[in-house]
Amino acid sequence: MESTKEQDAEVLDEALALSSVGGDREFLAELVGLVQAAWPTLLADIRASMAGGDLPSLRRAGRLAKAAAHNVSARRAYDSALQLETAASMGDLRAALRARANLEQEVERLQLVLPTLVHPGPSL
Repeated sequence: MESTKEQDAEVLDEALALSSVGGDREFLAELVGLVQAAWPTLLADIRASMAGGDLPSLRRAGRLAKAAAHNVSARRAYDSALQLETAASMGDLRAALRARANLEQEVERLQLVLPTLVHPGPSL
């Protein structure tokens, strides 16, 4: 999956992420590391909750995914996690399945872009 500056901007808002930590790139790097490390567990919890039909657990996992996305200003992943949380709250497994697929796709994109927050490329 190839990444461009414009596509990266759609995945996360670098200026907002930096602003949310008061411009502290070192703290942002720590936050990015925590979020990157959390995604595999969050997605596994979402899959397990769906497989077991456990809507309360699915809703909680969606909320945690939403918080992780928010912490790094990843708007599209946040929106997908919100859709997942909402679908679970409404008991709509079909919508939750679509939201989970969208979230997994957004997390894949996000994982490619997050390192640029820590090590930004040269300005053109």
